Amino acid sequence: MDISFQTSAGDGSWSLEECARWAQENDFDCIRLADNGVLNSDRILETGPDEVNTILASHSLYLACISSHCNLLDDDADIRQAEQTRLIKAIKSSSLLECPVVITGSGAPVKNGRFYGTYSSMPGNPDDRSDELIERFRQMFSPVVEVAEEMKVKIALDVAVRMGNIGCNPEMWEKILDAVPSDYLGLSCDPSHWLWMMIMPAEDVIRDYAGKWYYADVKDCEVSPRMLYRQGIIGNWWWQYRVPGRGQLNWGTVIGALLESGYDYVLCVENEDRGMPGLAGITYGCRHLRQFLPAKGTDYQAPTHYWETSGR
Repeated sequence: MDISFQTSAGDGSWSLEECARWAQENDFDCIRLADNGVLNSDRILETGPDEVNTILASHSLYLACISSHCNLLDDDADIRQAEQTRLIKAIKSSSLLECPVVITGSGAPVKNGRFYGTYSSMPGNPDDRSDELIERFRQMFSPVVEVAEEMKVKIALDVAVRMGNIGCNPEMWEKILDAVPSDYLGLSCDPSHWLWMMIMPAEDVIRDYAGKWYYADVKDCEVSPRMLYRQGIIGNWWWQYRVPGRGQLNWGTVIGALLESGYDYVLCVENEDRGMPGLAGITYGCRHLRQFLPAKGTDYQAPTHYWETSGR
C-alpha cells in the first residue's frame, strides 16, 4: 500500500509544485487532488495532462485519486444535471491523467441521514425517502457509470453521512450498488464514520464488502463516553474526528482487514482533527500508518486466507 493525502492545488492556496515538493519531503507516495485549481476538468480536457503528470513525476509521486464531490440527488433537477455533467468531466479528465479512481458522493437532498424520516419510525413512514432516492440514484448514476466503464476509471463513493450521502451505511450501500451494478462503481473506506455511528467493528465491515473498496480515506475518531452520557446521541460534542493514531481505531487490524479483502492500493490521510490541524496532522497520520505497512522494496505477499464474515 501507498500513502497519500487530500488537497487542492493551484486555486490560490499552494501551487502543484509546492504541494508535490512538500509531499516528497514528508514521505508520501502520491496525492489526491480536487477537481478545481490545477485539476479543473475543463482545463485538463482542453490542455491535456502533461503539466500535472510531469510535476508529480519530478517528485517521484503519482496522482492516486481525483475528488469530485457532486450531489446528483438534489431536489432541483437543474442542479442534478449540472452536477452529473461535472462528475462526467472529472471522470474523463481522470482518464487523460491516467488516474484510476474518482471519489464522489452518492448524494442526498438532505444532510445527516434525514432521508430516513423521523428517527425510530417504521420504514416507509411519510418522511422516509430512501426508496425514492435509490431510484433517483439509479437514474442519475447509470449514465455516469457507463462513462466510467468506457474510460476505465473506477468511482468510489464517499461513505460520510453529514455532508449528505444516502450511501452511508451497509443497508444503503447494498441498495445503491444493486441499483447500478458495475465493476466500476464501489465504495471509499472511511471507518471514522462507523465508530460514532456504531457500525462496528470496522474490520468486519471491511471484510463484508470485500472487492468493493476502490479507495481508502483514512481518518480516526474519538468518542467521549462522559460527553455521550451528558449529551446523549443528539449532542454536538461527544465525538470528534482525529488523524490516524489520535483516535480509537486500531489501524493495524484495519489495514490487515483491507489487505485480506483484496485492497492493496492507497491509504489517503484526511485531516479534520481540531487538536492537530493542517500539515502537522497530515504528517502525523502518515507516520502512524507507515509502521503498519511492509517496508518499501520488500517482497510482500498479500494474505490469501482470512475470516469470511459476510452473511450475504
